[in-house]
Amino acid sequence: MLIAFVVILVVALIAAVISFVVMGVFHEKRTRKISAMAFARSARFSREDPFDIPQRYRDFVLISCGHSPRAFNVTYGQVDFWTLRSFDFRYEVGHGTRRLSRLYSVVVIDTHLKLPDVMMWNDSDSDNAPLEIMQIDGHIGRWSFAGDAKFAAKLCDFAQKDGFENLSLQIYNNTLLLSRAAGAKSAENDTINPDIAVDLLRELKDNF
Repeated sequence: MLIAFVVILVVALIAAVISFVVMGVFHEKRTRKISAMAFARSARFSREDPFDIPQRYRDFVLISCGHSPRAFNVTYGQVDFWTLRSFDFRYEVGHGTRRLSRLYSVVVIDTHLKLPDVMMWNDSDSDNAPLEIMQIDGHIGRWSFAGDAKFAAKLCDFAQKDGFENLSLQIYNNTLLLSRAAGAKSAENDTINPDIAVDLLRELKDNF
């Protein structure tokens, strides 16, 4: 009986070590990919968070989710006189053995545009929808939304373009946040291209 228990402990320890090694390799590969993407865009890159992002954007639904929020792999710069930041964002839900970690790719652009506040959560990530979006004002396209219905419809029309399939978005206080759940994939598959956010804002600037 004791031998069987020791064997189980050893197997569990080996599995944990392998899991940590695999996750470490994944995160290092992801960091290198995102760093290279930032360099290609002539943007700045930091492995750590130089902006205290959880505090700076705490009024956004995604950023206020769960506990132990952390931003990393931060790319930042200016475009069209707007401040652009893209980053990986991790937070945790639950406690003890029920504790889960969730990872998102996020792009935020602070603008000078006067835009209505709206939150649109993608159906593809409905299982992780925050409590705030449960109080929805409606459903349009592939999103549940809260906020300005006409503006949400306009955003939905634009989001029929490629690249928005699995994105959630929020506009608050004239700042746009795009997010996508990230997993054990390559950086190209689940990292948001900031050009998508820029194109959306240029469209709104010209037509709103």
